Amino acid sequence: PTRMAFPFDLLVRSICPAIIGNDLVKAGILLCLLGGSAPEESGLESQSGMSIRSNSHLLIVGDPGMGKSQMLLAANQVAARSVML
Repeated sequence: PTRMAFPFDLLVRSICPAIIGNDLVKAGILLCLLGGSAPEESGLESQSGMSIRSNSHLLIVGDPGMGKSQMLLAANQVAARSVML
């Protein structure tokens, strides 16, 4: 019998699948993309009825060549309002 993977594991592995491993870093990126704090209401958002999530920040530190930039670029392509500096 084959073991079914948990949905979170599938989502983690689907972020930048070209880079094998680094599941903890990918999980952090995924949680940063999906999570966030409740947005603060401003005049524009209350008038339109649309809520916008507050900003999420992510800092990845590691050895050169572990694929940090490639993983962040993959996350940048997934999120519509993302900015990579």
